[in-house]
Amino acid sequence: MTVDTAIVEVTAVNVALPLPAPLQLGAMTVRRREYTGVQVRTADGLVGTSYCLSREAPMVEIVDRLLAPHVLGADSAEVEAVWEAAFRGSAIVGRVGLVRRALGLVDIAVWDIAGQRAGQPVWQLLGTGADPRPTMLVAAYPTADRGCDELADDVLRLARQGWPLLKIARSPDNALMRDLLARVGDRLPADQGLVVDVAFGWPDADRALADLRSWGPTDLAWLEDPLLPEDAAGCARIRSEGGVRVGVGDEVTDPAVFEALTGAGALDVGRVDVVAIGGITPARRLIERMRRERLAISCHVYPEISVHLGVAVETFDRSPQGNPYDPSPLLVRGGPTFVDGHAVPPSAPGLGFRLDPERFEF
Repeated sequence: MTVDTAIVEVTAVNVALPLPAPLQLGAMTVRRREYTGVQVRTADGLVGTSYCLSREAPMVEIVDRLLAPHVLGADSAEVEAVWEAAFRGSAIVGRVGLVRRALGLVDIAVWDIAGQRAGQPVWQLLGTGADPRPTMLVAAYPTADRGCDELADDVLRLARQGWPLLKIARSPDNALMRDLLARVGDRLPADQGLVVDVAFGWPDADRALADLRSWGPTDLAWLEDPLLPEDAAGCARIRSEGGVRVGVGDEVTDPAVFEALTGAGALDVGRVDVVAIGGITPARRLIERMRRERLAISCHVYPEISVHLGVAVETFDRSPQGNPYDPSPLLVRGGPTFVDGHAVPPSAPGLGFRLDPERFEF
């Protein structure tokens, strides 16, 4: 290691933005979005950046107290060695869960530094190529002040922009779901698909299957996170008895969960959350395993980061007026461009984005 490549500072801060109306995601009511941003600085002045939804967890404290002590002084040029040191150093309380999520933030920032030092975008370091990535747009979340007509109009309006996949969140109102799916499904072009995100909202497979029957005939691209991801047997039942493709992986921090899901025959689509799984270092290994299992692969949000992994990404409406579900585009500068429903990876060295300095005061 040269002195210049040593990590000399790890800083984490939070920014919270209110939502215009509460979102009901499964059993959760979301009234604001809080984001944790992380910067890693080296002795020669390179700065790596990452961010995530905090989900109201104490991410700053975890980065500061459990991870930074194992990263400071490490050689930023040895990205995987930095990950291993942080993982082993926090293993007594970490390995999965919030600590793994915080480790993801640090790892992503160190990859950003690696790309900058090499003068290459991270996708080039990873060898994933510059081809545009197919993108799923989060199109509609049911809220108390929006009925079926307005939700359907939103989805169909956004569909005209050419996104290959559009995602809506499941409402516990089965009548609304039946009407919404009928209105949207009949009018989507054949080359576009619809995903329903249940956000772990069903307690078990019996309830899920009963609700699915009440929705009437559906032709979904997949049903996302119908149960807690650890319920591999339940997800397998939904897949086999419900006649729907199943995608799982949002917020999953333990690679063993994916092994259980594939072993149970519960999975069609592996959803990779690059932050939650512990960063780019373990995400690339997970993607390789999913490819061997012949799974479709789709990343969970954070398109500025996941676009470098070379698989399908997810985003929210990024129009200048923002969207009512996830205002992260207001916080991020740079990243991929979106053309004809696909994410074009940036050509700038590193990850190719930064966080708004007026909101994130590092």
